[in-house]
Amino acid sequence: MGALLWDVRMTAFILGTCRWGMNLRTGLATFGIFVAAMLAMPATGRAQSTGQVECPRAGGYVYLYSSMTTLEVRTTLQCKELVHITGRYDGYFGVRTAKGDVGYVPQDSLLMLKDAPGAKKSSLGAPPPVDREPVAYDDPALRAKPKLAAPSGPDFVLKNNTIVHVAVVKGVSSATAHVGDTMELEVSEDLIVEGLVVIPKGAAAAGAVTEVEQKKRLGRSGKLGMKITDVSLGNGGRAPVRAYHDTTGATSATGAVLPMVSGKDVEFPKGTDFLAWVDGDVKLKRADFPAVATEDSLAPGGSPVQ
Repeated sequence: MGALLWDVRMTAFILGTCRWGMNLRTGLATFGIFVAAMLAMPATGRAQSTGQVECPRAGGYVYLYSSMTTLEVRTTLQCKELVHITGRYDGYFGVRTAKGDVGYVPQDSLLMLKDAPGAKKSSLGAPPPVDREPVAYDDPALRAKPKLAAPSGPDFVLKNNTIVHVAVVKGVSSATAHVGDTMELEVSEDLIVEGLVVIPKGAAAAGAVTEVEQKKRLGRSGKLGMKITDVSLGNGGRAPVRAYHDTTGATSATGAVLPMVSGKDVEFPKGTDFLAWVDGDVKLKRADFPAVATEDSLAPGGSPVQ
């Protein structure tokens, strides 16, 4: 059926070309545009690619991002959940869930399968049952369930979405930066969890330049983007975080393009403070972290009592 439809469209195209008296060169150019448009259309009966969610992170879920640039979280996908793959990008798959949610997941979070030709979305089925502590991005029906009892003992959790303040140590400018450059960052405030200094002020943070546009003529200013990926913990380990920030210079005081006037480069100057969010629950041991210093725990002069 699909082949017959293609033949009908091709015949109509050729007859139309001859009718309107197109020369050969113009006809071939138009034909190329026509073929490209036809190839871009979805093919009837084509086998659909299906993926099964794998869970490289601890916690039994992965994030479904609404944007590959900002990494804004749309919802969570459960381990072993099946999704349709809508596209493949640099480091990510575009997917659609059985409920119709559309977004992106990291490629290492998906095991590619293959459906039979003409398979329907209903073949995905419902996500597998969940037996874990609900998180903020879960389906509302899941968040409505009673929370599981918090584990007792010497362990505690640095929870997902905990805010970490991160500052620029060495300034970066769109005039000299390149995509992929490492940024020098550090934590600008102590992060206290259950009375313990989990991430001390001054701890190193990892980040990189993700987008650079230098200033241009006609009053167009530069652009600079960066991401933060992880921070150092007080026990010497590291915790994954997510953050994306960018900055652009104003085109002109009025927003108009000014001929013969060059725009301005932009920068993240030293001391610029950003917010990052812990990316997934991190289990830690109390014995590995110092307690917050209080007046009762300080010796004369302000030093902690040994």
